[in-house]
Amino acid sequence: MELEIKVITASVITVISAFFLTFGVRKLSPILGFMDVPKDDRRMHEETVPRAGGVAVYIAFMIGMCCAGLWNLLAPYAVCGLIILAVGLADDKISISPKFKLLGQAIAGAVLCLFDITVEKFILFNVEISFGWAAYPLTIIWVMTVTNIFNLIDGLDGLCCGLSIIGGVTIGLLSFFDGKPEITACALIFACACLGFLPHNAYRAKIFIGDSGAMLCGFVLATLSCQSIFEPKMSIPSLSAIVIFGIPLFDAVFAVIRRIANKSNIFIGDKNHIHHRLSQRYGHRNAVIFIYMGATILGGIAILMGASLIWEIIATVLFLMVLTYGIIRFGIYKG
Repeated sequence: MELEIKVITASVITVISAFFLTFGVRKLSPILGFMDVPKDDRRMHEETVPRAGGVAVYIAFMIGMCCAGLWNLLAPYAVCGLIILAVGLADDKISISPKFKLLGQAIAGAVLCLFDITVEKFILFNVEISFGWAAYPLTIIWVMTVTNIFNLIDGLDGLCCGLSIIGGVTIGLLSFFDGKPEITACALIFACACLGFLPHNAYRAKIFIGDSGAMLCGFVLATLSCQSIFEPKMSIPSLSAIVIFGIPLFDAVFAVIRRIANKSNIFIGDKNHIHHRLSQRYGHRNAVIFIYMGATILGGIAILMGASLIWEIIATVLFLMVLTYGIIRFGIYKG
């Protein structure tokens, strides 16, 4: 009961902290030069907007963790999260090359391994595969993958932040049902940090979460999945991680396939992501709502996957059917 009270109190403090800290970040961003100038047609906004929102999310998250007394979990998120935040801020400020961003993410993943947080095993249809020494490179790859897919999906106001809330709550519920209350607390506090920031970031955004925030969100969710879904003592089906991150993951996969097919640089952005296509068809707000709904449905499927083997099979089939329909319906495979 003591932990529950601490978590509830910490969650409220986190939401309030993120909300009010964002005002300060909005004021400081123009002074420090963290502004997003709409300099190409890939931008969805027409005015210059501050883009260092990740700072507010990070600080609020740390405040919440301290208030909840999650001292044994604080260090990896504080240290590795700061590395990711610094890399993102550098990109928000001076647009560093993709190679430097990948290097920073790899370093954060390696440091995470030093805290003994790794992709230890994979469970598929009740068959458990332990990775042994391979857990270390797999962890770095997983961290880099999830960090980047959330950075890529950050194309509409409130989208990355909202997906992070849904992802955090889903992992929190999975951890709760599997008997990991501290991971649940950490996931919910992170979701609350994003929730406090969201009013500033919703359409029309007064501040962007930036590469610093988008990569931070991806990194935190990747770490949470390592501590819950891929942790040796957990019994959650590993496919649930793919389902939870389904929308940003497959959007990124098809973006790479599309760019290779079009013989374009895979590191150069375009306006053919699923959120761009939805926005063109249904408008900005509706596009974000549709993606929120899709992510929530996938989160529900992930939770059902954690319930029993039969649900894992049914959920996997449903997920593939929904994914196939989305590819055909919205043509995200096209150039």
